[in-house]
Amino acid sequence: MGRLSHFTLPPEQAGFADLPGKVLSDSPARDGHVILADGEPAGFFAIDRDYAETHDFADPGAIGLRMFSVDHAQQGRGIASAAARAMAGYFRDRYPGIGSCWLTVNCRNPGARAVYLKGGFTDTGALYHGGGFGPQHIMRLALD
Repeated sequence: MGRLSHFTLPPEQAGFADLPGKVLSDSPARDGHVILADGEPAGFFAIDRDYAETHDFADPGAIGLRMFSVDHAQQGRGIASAAARAMAGYFRDRYPGIGSCWLTVNCRNPGARAVYLKGGFTDTGALYHGGGFGPQHIMRLALD
């Protein structure tokens, strides 16, 4: 995680995402993935391989996107949108046989929801109320 130790998030995003070190320490079933821009680390996301075991709305065996962020210094360059558009292919390559990826995004974070929609996620229309920061949209990305 040394390559990501310089990452910061603006205060208005602090409730919606955690920094890489925190996310990976929460569970051994999480895989960290670095987003590169011009060969340099610009963002990060974690995949939770046990997501369906703790979220009853997810398909059995599905993976979950637990955190997705772009370093504050790199925001506004289209990095998040480009990474979201690449996720389906990336997940198919790295998690073969997995049929879907799920996530929840806070209802007070319409910018992130828009990024996920651009990446091919669909909003299920249901809300998740199990988070500590208010209701969240439940979104799914088909991988099969």
